[in-house]
Amino acid sequence: MNSFKAITTVYSYYPPEMRDLITRLTRDYPHEVFLRSISPGLDDFHHAIIEKLIAAHEHDVPHLQQFTHRYPTAGSEEAIREFMTLLQSSGSKQIYFWKGDYEGYREVARTRNLGVVEVDYQTDPATLPPGYWFLSNPSARDGMIVPNERILAICEAGHQVFYDLSYLCATHPAVFDLSHPNIAVAAISFSKPFGLFYYRIGFTFSRGPIPTLYANKWFKNIFGLLIAEKLLEEIDQNLLTHKYKAVQAEIVRQINKDFQFDLSASDAFLLARLPAANVSQLTIEQQELISRFKRGEWYRFCLTPYFEEYE
Repeated sequence: MNSFKAITTVYSYYPPEMRDLITRLTRDYPHEVFLRSISPGLDDFHHAIIEKLIAAHEHDVPHLQQFTHRYPTAGSEEAIREFMTLLQSSGSKQIYFWKGDYEGYREVARTRNLGVVEVDYQTDPATLPPGYWFLSNPSARDGMIVPNERILAICEAGHQVFYDLSYLCATHPAVFDLSHPNIAVAAISFSKPFGLFYYRIGFTFSRGPIPTLYANKWFKNIFGLLIAEKLLEEIDQNLLTHKYKAVQAEIVRQINKDFQFDLSASDAFLLARLPAANVSQLTIEQQELISRFKRGEWYRFCLTPYFEEYE
């Protein structure tokens, strides 16, 4: 590892386990599924797969069953777009999110004429007028799991929460509490933990209807749903995470040896982090090398090129 290969944007690592699964699925391509489009029809095809997803996460996301409106979506991005469309049409003027969180919240909000308020992580949410809060957990800020208590405080302050679980299954086991009624929407994506970004596989759970997602019962990615179903049936998600957490630890160890950065492995295996407060201790050359990785109070590094090299 002679050059610093980390990247600022989080591109998912497409692991051999997923490649093998998809190869086997396509070896005998499931044309018979698509031939059912007229009779008996595929309008409800996603229902059984969503139930399998809920069952797979009964321990780490135990409250998904409470969300009665469920949609197959193109990753979590489609859910973000369409929920912001709903906010715009309902008269909302702005959204909140933590500084350094997923930049897509800001960019999509701008296309919906919604203002953005980027909040310091330490800010008491009770000091802000109640509104709609977009947050990722594990967090895109630094790849770490946000304690349930921090999110509960946002809900208790009267805010409604869009809960983005894009990094679910990329960490060691944890419990994400979605029980508070002010958690309005939860989105799950298979992009980052399973390397399926370009397959656009995701699921959105909402307490109320999201009208612009209703048509997804027809306009959905059946092949992506077949991949999701096979993954849920065959892949031990904890074993997969354990494997790549070990690779992450070795990558971070080698980076620190080569560059003397003192990075820490994030909870999410694709990422490493460095507190902004520690950067002043680095040399000018080191600071210049990592300057573009700053996100709020953290420097965040995507390790995907190293995973590909490790393979």
